[in-house]
Amino acid sequence: MLSEFQISDLWEQWISAETRALYFAEMGRRYGLWHNALIWTTLLLASGATVTLISDWVPVEYAWVKPALTALAAGLSVLSIVMQNPKKYAECADLHFKWNRLADEYKNLWNETYSEDAAAILARLNEKASELSKTGMWIAYKKKTLLKWENHVLQHHGIAA
Repeated sequence: MLSEFQISDLWEQWISAETRALYFAEMGRRYGLWHNALIWTTLLLASGATVTLISDWVPVEYAWVKPALTALAAGLSVLSIVMQNPKKYAECADLHFKWNRLADEYKNLWNETYSEDAAAILARLNEKASELSKTGMWIAYKKKTLLKWENHVLQHHGIAA
């Protein structure tokens, strides 16, 4: 059976898990969009058709444009590698899934707060949450995005944000 303090903690952890699941879903979407934008821009700038097209339009005094576009394409390729967006996307997708499952486990425990092993289950779930928090440390923290999803979750549960 959970104490009043543990019940309060359970509620907060449940809300937090739902919020983080939604946050990581959005961050994953952002990383995917960034990756696609970089790939398509690099392909466009690096294509021979673009250089051929520009060659016909660019006067001799602007001959620097062709090497600049080539350098820009190379720079975007390097940026795409350095940013590791596909890896971040995969990590966010995994964290979204795991936080979502953890939120469901908190929800299930909410319905069993008076069971004999509730305190042990809460401790185990809080340990899982700590592990997941450690896993997501290298993903960017966007306070505004997190607050947006926290407000969404609170409204979903009928609490004015």
